[in-house]
Amino acid sequence: MAQAEQTRVIVFDVDGVIIRGFWLSQIMARLGIIKSFALGILIILYEARIMEVTSLMRYSYRLLRGVPKEWLLRMTGQSDLVRGALETIKLLRQQGHVIVLISSGIPDFVVSRLSRIVGAQFAFGLRLEIQDNLLTGHISALGSRGQTKVEYIKHLIKAQQFTDYELVAIANDRNNIPLFKYSHLPVGFRPDRVARRHVQHVVTTPDLRALIPIITSPSVGVYIPRRLGQEIVRQLFHASAVVIPFLWLSDISWHLPILSVIASGSLLFFASELLRSYGIRIPLISKVVHAAGREDEIGGFVLSPLFFAAGVAVPLVLFSFLFPFPLIASASVIAFLIGDSFSTVAGLLFGRHKWRFNQKKTVEGSLTGFSLAFLVLLFIITPLSALLCTVLACFIELFPFHLVDDNLSVSILTATCFSVLQFFGFYIFF
Repeated sequence: MAQAEQTRVIVFDVDGVIIRGFWLSQIMARLGIIKSFALGILIILYEARIMEVTSLMRYSYRLLRGVPKEWLLRMTGQSDLVRGALETIKLLRQQGHVIVLISSGIPDFVVSRLSRIVGAQFAFGLRLEIQDNLLTGHISALGSRGQTKVEYIKHLIKAQQFTDYELVAIANDRNNIPLFKYSHLPVGFRPDRVARRHVQHVVTTPDLRALIPIITSPSVGVYIPRRLGQEIVRQLFHASAVVIPFLWLSDISWHLPILSVIASGSLLFFASELLRSYGIRIPLISKVVHAAGREDEIGGFVLSPLFFAAGVAVPLVLFSFLFPFPLIASASVIAFLIGDSFSTVAGLLFGRHKWRFNQKKTVEGSLTGFSLAFLVLLFIITPLSALLCTVLACFIELFPFHLVDDNLSVSILTATCFSVLQFFGFYIFF
């Protein structure tokens, strides 16, 4: 780590680092579903490595032909910044660092506007052809490759006569690999798999303040508030699904409606997330996802609700139709729903002691979830069965390594273990 007297030139990529998501997607979403769909197709071709980033930019900006420059600036002023962006850049400026915003896919006048909003000293972006204050749809200088960013940084350092300096690059995608290689300290802020291989440090939290100890010193303490209220809402919503296994056991006529609701909700959610990834938001569903989803999920494709739906439906179907153990299936789902939800809530509210083998879980939370799951299970099975089921489900949840999301693994593994025992004559559930 460089000494405090040394100048640090800190370069921030804009898309996904300063503003949430993809700037072009946000703009296209405001221009209508047709343009959003067209951009979505282009992005798919780019992500599939069929199209180069230069072609992606060229065709994308053709979709903006005739759009007023002032309208783009106004929409940019309404863009959502990444959490902690203002505080992070303000602190780094106070420490004497030089802040640069850079983008190979956002117009230079837009990046300049963003730099004034967040307090950066320098800005670099794409140059567009503009006539009568309207975009022509053409790019003046198609320097969209990562190497162009390196050339700009070299020019900036020479022009500002920086001699003793350390270059810090903060970005999240593979288009910035040349910049990572040129910098002294490459940092990935929620990077993709390709970019991750070219950085020294990786930040996975969606709060930009998590970068501060990496850039300055590990001794610098940074308070990053948690979305406690939204996490509690999320977990209580999960716990409310406990009505499903009770209905499943009560009457076979409930089976088809329950599966239909789970399947329909999952498909609707998947469609909503697919559209959201292209910048198209479904008013009610997108708000629910943003309110209940964890912050480390919102920036990408939110999958945990789909795993959650599968964690409820798969054991009920598998161990009721394929294997004749509906009581085991329902008990396993109940133990998962109550145990997981209330252990998380209790851990957030009054958890103080971490498990040594799993620092993400607290002793207080686990005991709370265990106790409540045991009490609820007493409504359908004997105390011994409830105790064994709760112990196994809690053990699986506490296990620090899951091949898939624990929303899916806990209930399925619990049901599988007891079904195997039942199959071989160990009649634990009665």
